[in-house]
Amino acid sequence: MRLIDSSNDLGYDRIIIIPAKHYGRAVDRNLVRRRAKEIFRCYPERILEENPVQGRGHDIVLIVYPGKVSDFSLLESGFTKLLDRIYRR
Repeated sequence: MRLIDSSNDLGYDRIIIIPAKHYGRAVDRNLVRRRAKEIFRCYPERILEENPVQGRGHDIVLIVYPGKVSDFSLLESGFTKLLDRIYRR
């Protein structure tokens, strides 16, 4: 997995999940997108950071490579480690 982020002035976070080329069937690509969105939605530090008054937000791109994430727990642990890097700067 690879995570790319940049700041935005919208006051909220936006996320894009991109399965890498040749990830698999469409079913597999959509499954990893849904799972990553749910992990991001439930991530507690992101909820605490949301403050529209300050205008702080992040644009986050998650690139998922084939064969690296076969289980929800692996995706969750890897994605939360990457999110920790962003929100705990």
